[in-house]
Amino acid sequence: MVKRVLPRLENFASVRQIKRKIKGSDVIYKNREALASELINIGTANISDVVEWEGGVAKVKDVKDIPEHALSAIKKIRILKDGTLDIEMVDKVRVLQMLAKSAGLLDTENESDRPAVIDIKMVGPTKEGNDE
Repeated sequence: MVKRVLPRLENFASVRQIKRKIKGSDVIYKNREALASELINIGTANISDVVEWEGGVAKVKDVKDIPEHALSAIKKIRILKDGTLDIEMVDKVRVLQMLAKSAGLLDTENESDRPAVIDIKMVGPTKEGNDE
């Protein structure tokens, strides 16, 4: 009888990926409150937390006057050739979608896309004079 040698499952990429995902989910689960808090802070930040308008001119606030949650919502700051600043904020709609999905607010949309189930009973004609 020939002995079959099976490869170790740990050497397959899919098993390694699954293990990484499980470990990642565990980290996210343990820090879920901090993660939710950070997402809420980013989702509630506005450009007016970073920039103020005086006489039709936009002026960047001093860093000490910008709230912490607004600082974390800044994606990119670039200094253009003419010396002006280009400030890009994190995609607020995407963050709010993530929050809504994690809170279960978007689950009802999936159910509304499902077709309705209707029960139809078909009754055939009966012959007259039958006592059925």
